Amino acid sequence: QAVSSKDADSAKRLHELEAMLAKQQSAVKDLTAAEASAKKKVAELEAAVAKQQQAVSSKDADSAKRLQELEAALTKQQDAVKAVEELEAALSKQQGAAKTAEAQLQQLLQKSKAESKVLTAAE
Repeated sequence: QAVSSKDADSAKRLHELEAMLAKQQSAVKDLTAAEASAKKKVAELEAAVAKQQQAVSSKDADSAKRLQELEAALTKQQDAVKAVEELEAALSKQQGAAKTAEAQLQQLLQKSKAESKVLTAAE
């Protein structure tokens, strides 16, 4: 009975490790999607700034007002770029942590499988 109890414990631990690995992989996927979304927003802001720059050059009468608007948009863009950089740094750290966790989980998985084989052989 002790051997079958260890088998059950090993199988349960193996299932838990596989679930943890799946969660880590899902988190990395979510962060990658968030990074892509942030990059898209930055590109949209850059396009808006380019349009505003064209508008400023074509209308001299409102140039002072438009310049202020452009500076405000540029400030927003710079803030967005900083946010993206922070997001990329966080994503990089998360991916590193996920890879480390995945490697640890793979090692534990292999160890559990090996222990299971030993216990099966002992029967």
